[in-house]
Amino acid sequence: MVRRVSLALTVSVLSSLAVASCAPAGPTTFQIYEPMPGTPERIAYEQDLTRYLGQTPPSLVTPAASGGVTTFEFDPADGPMCMRGGTFRASTRESAESEDLLIFLQGGGACWSAFCLAVTAAPPGVPPGDLLRPDNAQNPYDGWDVLYVPYCDGSLFAGDNDVDEDGDGTPDRLHHGLANLSAALSVGWERFPHPRRVVLAGSSGGGFGTILAAFLVRYVYPDVPIDVLDDAGIGIARDGEPAFLDTILDEFGARDFLPDDCTDCTARGHIVGLQRYLLDRDENLRIAAITSWNDYVISEVFLMSDPETFATALERETSALHDAHPDRYRRFVYGGAGHTALLGNVSGIIGRDLSAVELPEDAATLLGSVEIESMYALSVDGVLLADWLRAMRDGEPAWDDRLEAR
Repeated sequence: MVRRVSLALTVSVLSSLAVASCAPAGPTTFQIYEPMPGTPERIAYEQDLTRYLGQTPPSLVTPAASGGVTTFEFDPADGPMCMRGGTFRASTRESAESEDLLIFLQGGGACWSAFCLAVTAAPPGVPPGDLLRPDNAQNPYDGWDVLYVPYCDGSLFAGDNDVDEDGDGTPDRLHHGLANLSAALSVGWERFPHPRRVVLAGSSGGGFGTILAAFLVRYVYPDVPIDVLDDAGIGIARDGEPAFLDTILDEFGARDFLPDDCTDCTARGHIVGLQRYLLDRDENLRIAAITSWNDYVISEVFLMSDPETFATALERETSALHDAHPDRYRRFVYGGAGHTALLGNVSGIIGRDLSAVELPEDAATLLGSVEIESMYALSVDGVLLADWLRAMRDGEPAWDDRLEAR
């Protein structure tokens, strides 16, 4: 079932999170280590993606009055910050009974010289989206510990570059995604150092972020089973245009995510090859790819591409990956042009605060017909997405490769 959602109403509801008393900040305790050669955690270490882990303790730690939620705030002077210099925050929600950890990367656009639609603030708390809503028996991850990572860097959680947009000699577009992700993972590790298993999930920009962040999450949690839920950011870019991807990687300062021996990582202009690279080397990793065939927001808004060209590339690239790893890479591909299904609201596109979103001049036209799905209503051939994810969680045969006809 497809739902059209009011941006202003949804964001207003999601913004109603209260933060109560404050506690003094404590240092993060994560320590950089050198992994054994040939291990999957070695990849992030050799690429120097670990350079910011454990380096930035939060400047303020604020526990909520109830619900087990704690928000960690970081001083921009220490490195983590939003795209326009604002304060970066991350939040955790602890469950007394849980041995499992859900890491969620929020969506919120992207920003490069030719196009900018991006969230520029990181609000406190954990929003009540479908996957994150507590006390919901339908949610396969209900009762899990949560590390919630807001998205405000405009660079898919991967950037490490400052851009002087107006040429006045002072950088004004600050892509600190790697520092933000590292700060969040460090406090997450301090709170949850020994999970039994980890789910790394993300929607839209956060879905793309899971492709890149998986290398770093594996380093932080070696030897732990990791399931990636990649919602509406499965790595398809402009088909046959690697120069487009090169431009974005260079502006973001994210080339460290491309290992030298990954010759196909950006083949044909996409980054699906990065997932193949990690699956080839990490037998304890599984990926669930969730997307519509003609995702309007990705194909037409951000890529400015024909939706059928997008669908053709999606089928070709993800089929090759599924063929290579049929037991650990499976797809839930639904018809239409919907965008995101794990949250059930538009926060995967524009975050939770409309006042902190940079929009192009034609945003009203571009976003007026966005279709948002819910994991509790969306189905393919009679199987609900929530049930498909539960089957993945439990290792059941119902977690299969499920594609609706184009």
